[in-house]
Formats: sequence, structure tokens, C-alpha cells
Amino acid sequence: MSCLIGIDVESISDIKAAVLKHERFIDRILTAKEKKQLQSRKGDAYYAYIAGRYSAKEAYAKATGYGISKHAFFTDIQIIDNQFGAPEISVFGKSMVKNAKNYRVSISHKIKLDLVATEVLIEVNDGNSNS
Repeated sequence: MSCLIGIDVESISDIKAAVLKHERFIDRILTAKEKKQLQSRKGDAYYAYIAGRYSAKEAYAKATGYGISKHAFFTDIQIIDNQFGAPEISVFGKSMVKNAKNYRVSISHKIKLDLVATEVLIEVNDGNSNS
């Protein structure tokens, strides 16, 4: 087994500016389930949520080496908080990694520092006996 790792850091205020400037930004970035979860956020938490999802999807694209748009698409990657508030990632369509065994995501927000940092780990079954 091998692991693919992607890391990304974003400015929450930059994402907020993009949301306010581009009418369809949220629709291009978030899935329907993510948008439903977003509805419960207010104020700074609203934009931190969007920034976290955007950053995590960028980290996913970095982990795969595909980048966004050639093989990975924002709405093929979904990150939903579970019942404990921890984000869980699901991947669909062309964005899936061949032989991926497990996907993990970590999202850290520091609203006062205007920062979100994310990490994505993809475990890939590559046939090695160490899995």
C-alpha cells in the first residue's frame, strides 16, 4: 500500500471575496449535501466552511497530481461533517483514484488569523504485501 498526500492553505477572506464577487462560486465548489450543511453556518463560520471545503478539494487534487479540471472536479469531491463534527470525504466519477482503499481529510480553521489549512491522505492498494 502507498499513500498520496496533499496539503493546501487558503485565506478565508479571499474565499469570501470570491463568493461575493462570483454569483455561482458556491455552486461550482460545493455539492448539494455540502450546501445543505452550509445553511446552518452564520457569519464568519459560513465563509470558513466554504474555504475549508475549497482548500480540502485543492489538497485532494494535489494528492492525486491531477489538479482541478483535468481529472478532478470540485463537485465530484464531497466533504460532509459526521455526527461528531469531523469531516469525511467521498469521491465520485472521474475524480476517484484507481485502487484507492481509503480517503482521509483534515480541516483546520483559524478565523482570527484568516486561515484554513487542509490535508488529504489517500491510501492506495498498489499490490505491495505491506498493506
